[in-house]
Amino acid sequence: MNSQKKLAVVIPAYNAGTTLEDCLSGIAGSKRQPDEVILYNDGSTDDTVAIANRYGVKIITNDGAPKGPAAGRNICAQNTDADLLVFIDADVQVHENSIGDLETALLSAPDIAAAFGSYDDAPRSQRLAALYANLRHHFYHQNSNREASTFWSGFGAIKREIFLAKKGYDTRFAQPSIEDVEFGVRLRNAGYRILLTPEAQAKHCKDWGLIQLWRTDIFQRALPWSKLIVSGKTAGADLNTSPRERVIIILAHLLLLLGFASIFAPVLLWAFFAVVVIYAGLNLRFYNLLARCGGPRLLLGGAILHWLYHMYACSVFVFVFLTHRRARNNRPDEGTNRKTERHAS
Repeated sequence: MNSQKKLAVVIPAYNAGTTLEDCLSGIAGSKRQPDEVILYNDGSTDDTVAIANRYGVKIITNDGAPKGPAAGRNICAQNTDADLLVFIDADVQVHENSIGDLETALLSAPDIAAAFGSYDDAPRSQRLAALYANLRHHFYHQNSNREASTFWSGFGAIKREIFLAKKGYDTRFAQPSIEDVEFGVRLRNAGYRILLTPEAQAKHCKDWGLIQLWRTDIFQRALPWSKLIVSGKTAGADLNTSPRERVIIILAHLLLLLGFASIFAPVLLWAFFAVVVIYAGLNLRFYNLLARCGGPRLLLGGAILHWLYHMYACSVFVFVFLTHRRARNNRPDEGTNRKTERHAS
């Protein structure tokens, strides 16, 4: 059945010269060869185009200011007649079976609109922040429900007809953000299924720095994702917003509160250590992954970064929720005032 479908790989790229070779070589070594590979060159000024030309891929170039990957993927989808679209980021190197695994998942039922995979547990960068970020992503995608309520475009596939019918990605996301999550919400609200396919793995070649990681986590992920959740468009119960993760976040904040309070009330130390044990126990599987992939250094550093992640991700959500609630509560008052003014006149 799969061989009857035409499949196109879509790669949005902006100054991707340091990783594009790995990306294209992974596609070239795939057992399921795509019928077409389209690269959207989003105003690159490095050797992105030269690398793409060596692999003979179709190139669509934006000669102006970068439009972002959301717009790039939309444009590529409109310039192919393929039945299936496989989105691969320019810093992602797929395993040889992974494209085929996504295709199989996508075609396994008529109501499945999209499927996405996972980073593997061997990222290219060995920097602490990069190891932690990539393994965190790997862990969540390997341990979440296969029936997903979001989509991931780093390595995800979708039926082109449905993609075009749903108007593609929201191009108001001019930088990499949650355009894929927002699109996944629209798919689910339309009654389509999205499958998480953890066996479809790919290596992430991005070399995260610590400040870059925090900036991305907060401003390009947590902030817009929180806004999407409080808008009421999604229940948010998926991946790293699962009920278990919410309990872990509460415990992370208790650690801070009890740790500070025990300075003034040493009797609270027992409660602090009890929460440490529970928090660590709930994160034990992730800690084991860190230790296996990076030894004691990654275990210690990753555990600290993970605690900080729980702190700032929750803080951003609380801020967005309170801001949204305040704005909502103010709207009826404004309406009442306007009615009063009309009656008075």
